[in-house]
Amino acid sequence: MSLRMAQFCFLGVLVILSAARCAWGYHEETHYPCAFIDTANITGSYGSDGSYVHNWTMIPRHLVAVYDFVIENGIRIPATPHLRACVCKTTPCVRICCQEGEIYDLERRQCLVPTVELSTLPSQSHMQVEFNNGSLRDVELQSRFSIHVGLPCEHMKTVTKGSEYVHWTLHENGTITHRGYTFSKHYCFTLLLHRNSTWEWQPLACAPEKLHFVLGVREWTYAICLLIAIISMFIVLIVYLLCSEMRNSFYGVAIKTYAFCMILGYALLGYLTLHNPANLSNAACRILPSLALMYLVLSFYILSFIAFKLYLSFHGVVFTKLMFWLIFTPIVLIAVGWSIFVGFSYYGYRLIFGGDTCWFDPRNWSIMIYLYAPVFVACAICAFFYILSLIYISEQPELETEKSFESIEKNRFRSFWKYVGYTALVWLVCVCVFAFNYYREERSHLNYAVSFCMAFHGFAALYALIGKNQQIQNFLRRIDNEEDTCENSVPLSSFG
Repeated sequence: MSLRMAQFCFLGVLVILSAARCAWGYHEETHYPCAFIDTANITGSYGSDGSYVHNWTMIPRHLVAVYDFVIENGIRIPATPHLRACVCKTTPCVRICCQEGEIYDLERRQCLVPTVELSTLPSQSHMQVEFNNGSLRDVELQSRFSIHVGLPCEHMKTVTKGSEYVHWTLHENGTITHRGYTFSKHYCFTLLLHRNSTWEWQPLACAPEKLHFVLGVREWTYAICLLIAIISMFIVLIVYLLCSEMRNSFYGVAIKTYAFCMILGYALLGYLTLHNPANLSNAACRILPSLALMYLVLSFYILSFIAFKLYLSFHGVVFTKLMFWLIFTPIVLIAVGWSIFVGFSYYGYRLIFGGDTCWFDPRNWSIMIYLYAPVFVACAICAFFYILSLIYISEQPELETEKSFESIEKNRFRSFWKYVGYTALVWLVCVCVFAFNYYREERSHLNYAVSFCMAFHGFAALYALIGKNQQIQNFLRRIDNEEDTCENSVPLSSFG
């Protein structure tokens, strides 16, 4: 790859880093008087001497703020600006999952009337509380606490020790503890059967539905296959750098740039596959996938650029360096801009990158929109110019002897489109496997097909871009015959 091309790629990385720094500064959360879980919506409440009244409790003005968001299932969702007061700072809060007469069903994830034939449910107006002096009393909650009824999250879970429920203690200040361990604020009380005989109040915690990191046989297989593809692309890059007849031609420069992008893109994918997102910083969990996306998308648009140039070559159009950069520079800027846009975009009110996967979440369609859609557009552009080239070739008369230029272009055309066909097949398999896993809502053994396709992609590059390219084959034969191969170089003043 030429020095100028390397400088350009490095410039793209700097653009992403600078934009990331600006965007993080822009997305810093505003400081509020308390956490959202400790607030209540008091829109419409009247004020008195700068204070507000909520449930017959006076709330100072400094504990009231305008919130332009709500939090559902741990996700910050934009909402119409409204007043919220830190009610749990004035009166201790107790959160109960369901309405009177209902319990939370852990399997169905909803409040239901119990079907077991036992005595009626205990009233949720009273609960045992430990006071500051260490005494335990059954007290009326309404007189001492601010009661909130509702689920803080859709999926709640119990905290157990072995198979037994833990006995939690509700304190006078609203905290819940067990042997020095304080329960999370994101909880709600529900009645559960203790040993199938008696009802017991139990706090349920929000269960984050995270995609747990797994480093098993599938992940190692995928990483090894990516390594095979990287080695193959590296061989292509080295051969095209050494071949004097390809080194400075348009086709040679484009293939070298493409191989460089694929090497970096696959290397980043392999790194993200083998590293637990929990061990990566928030910055790394957004920059690394953004860079991987940039290199992968850029590689496909380089292929479409090559397809465009091959079509023009049959019409005798020769690219100068100025024409090359005028077309190639916007392609790079589009790829860089797209990766920056995706890196700081939200899908379903979650950041696309920077979550529990450090890559596209396989539980939604974000990868289809932000990766596979640009790839599909690039493939469509390639197919368009391929069809135009075939039409032009079919309309030309058959000649017994062709000019050397035409012969070289047709050979490049055939070897290049063999590789594009293999590449399209590989990524089609990736799309199909993703769709299958998405609808099954679990990983399947089809992931091995994606892994093997990555290795096949590398072998396809060796076969089509080296094995089927006549100029490369002639260069390799001259090496075998120990002949000089560096005397006849094509000048960079024009791209043939």
